[in-house]
Amino acid sequence: MALHFVALLHPKPDRVARVKEIAHKVCDEVHDKEPGALKYQWFRTGSTEKPLIVVWETYLDQAAVDTHKSGSILAWLIENDKKESNMAAPIELLPLEQFAGWESRS
Repeated sequence: MALHFVALLHPKPDRVARVKEIAHKVCDEVHDKEPGALKYQWFRTGSTEKPLIVVWETYLDQAAVDTHKSGSILAWLIENDKKESNMAAPIELLPLEQFAGWESRS
């Protein structure tokens, strides 16, 4: 059964463009090196003064989650933020438990 998560990133207002650049690198790496990642999408919301990045993640199984957690790109993302200080707050990771709804009409 697939596992779903939402990660909330709180970039500093003046660092949103940089975080968007980083997102492309991270997404490419996850796509190329993590076949168990079924969905990995970054969205922007919030305001100019209080931007929010939402990462919607779906993994095939717990092994795929573990691969992502231990992968070099996640370690790079965390280390890069320590160097560049792009975030205004720590990343929040929320596991999701689906209890109703559907994904596609096809």
